Amino acid sequence: MSETSDRRTGRCLCGAVTLSARLPKSDIHVCHCTQCQRWTGGGPLFVVEVEDLEVSGADQISTYRASDHGERASCATCGSPLWWKMQGRPVRSVALGLLDDQAGLKVGEEIFVDHRPCWLDRFDGASQSTEAQEFEKLRAFLSKGQT
Repeated sequence: MSETSDRRTGRCLCGAVTLSARLPKSDIHVCHCTQCQRWTGGGPLFVVEVEDLEVSGADQISTYRASDHGERASCATCGSPLWWKMQGRPVRSVALGLLDDQAGLKVGEEIFVDHRPCWLDRFDGASQSTEAQEFEKLRAFLSKGQT
């Protein structure tokens, strides 16, 4: 993706929250954790990495402290999931379903695969990691104090 053609726009279901962001990669990340399954209504959460995120409708964003380290945001009007982020850190990814244009994107990573629903096949070519592997990455990340 080139920097001139990878700016994408998006919105929640009702349009109260809109966004514009640059996508530095074409990878879709898939989270199968039980929190994401409950939050999305049964399936995984699909997200894309973003940079230079611009959001309008901030007064319509509801946040929820989902764990000691994570925060989930959704539209307060329609309930659309917007993003999961580390508490106190900037948004680094947004829910794929928000994007107006999803062309050129592909699943590149699946996490918490040990919680993948039995009815959902693995995505061919995507890297795979388990809950234990993800929590080890989180511990390493937090111990380094990364932003």
